[in-house]
Amino acid sequence: MKSNGTTTSLIKYQPLFITSCEPFSGPKLSVQQALAKWYAILNNGLDIPMTDGSMFASLQEEDLCNSLKSDIELLPALLTEEFISCVMVFDKKQYISLIQALLTNISDEVFSRLNNNTVCTGIENTLNFLQNFFYQYFDIHYRLTKFRLFQFIDNSKMKLDYLQLKICDRKLVQVLQDAISEQSVFGQFSITWHQLMYLQNSIHEIETQLASLTANIFREFLYYYNFNSACFIEYEVELLRTELQNIPRCADRVTFLQDMLVIAAQRKLKSGTSFDSNQPSVKRQLIEWINAEMKRLELIDKNATNSDFQINPENKIQTTLSVAKLAVLIRLLVVDKIIINPTIAPMLKTVSKLFTTLQKDDISFGSLETKYHAPDKATLNMMKEIMQKWVGILGKI
Repeated sequence: MKSNGTTTSLIKYQPLFITSCEPFSGPKLSVQQALAKWYAILNNGLDIPMTDGSMFASLQEEDLCNSLKSDIELLPALLTEEFISCVMVFDKKQYISLIQALLTNISDEVFSRLNNNTVCTGIENTLNFLQNFFYQYFDIHYRLTKFRLFQFIDNSKMKLDYLQLKICDRKLVQVLQDAISEQSVFGQFSITWHQLMYLQNSIHEIETQLASLTANIFREFLYYYNFNSACFIEYEVELLRTELQNIPRCADRVTFLQDMLVIAAQRKLKSGTSFDSNQPSVKRQLIEWINAEMKRLELIDKNATNSDFQINPENKIQTTLSVAKLAVLIRLLVVDKIIINPTIAPMLKTVSKLFTTLQKDDISFGSLETKYHAPDKATLNMMKEIMQKWVGILGKI
């Protein structure tokens, strides 16, 4: 490999790799260095559009593409030679990951700026070589090139369109299409190699079952193969929400969700399979949603029950005390740790519903709480008399 100088000297673009028949005595570039140089040329070297909107003059662009194509074709052999010769000392996994990233970025630049399918196809062949021959170092969780992603979208569109005709539930099929588009190249992320292989295998498997395929079979298929994409989780949650809307009582909704929780927990997933390796399984995500929804509904039901909590006056604890005396009595029981409720307000609210006073069958919680925290002197003196009276009563019991 030879160095052709800086980017500005590459007015006539030439390959950076040399062949054995070419005389050259200059410094040699590694595969990584040459690819980094190509990326710099494409990304930063001549970033001034021509008047016709292209990034390079037509002759320069032709030279650039031909030279890049030549270098890409030589790359597998040169990379293999680097690994066999062991001249360079490097972390092999890190090195292959860097080559993979550079090839992906170069492909994206060629696809976006030059729209040259021939060069992009050559890069894809080289990436396939990396995946096959350096599989232990290849990063399957790295993003696809834009070129490969758009090819996959075009190839899968007709198959998914036919699947929508076959299955009545169009929204269910849409989750596969959304999985491709939700992380498209127009956003921050793209489909990874792992996700591409997952989708390709899934579509192929579905095609083998088209004769007997129904919406339920397709849905179970997505469960079994752990299609833990956000769009499928949202689809399943929306089904549950629709069912819940048809159930008027909170308690009945909770019962329904308990049944769904059992079904979700019993679902079997294919071991080691997932669409998104960074997310929990489809089973776990649904179980977490159901549990959270159950807690929310139980809280609503509890609050509604408390607000409607009424006791027949004849069944209440009837006293001859005033609200103030009752409040001080409860305060004494709390201070002496006879009543040990951790929070006072809920306990006082219960007292207000369970007790009556001499004047009222229904005690105001607000009044009871105020007199509990701020008893007046007159009430305290009267309670002292009651306590002394109790001492005398204790002696007679």
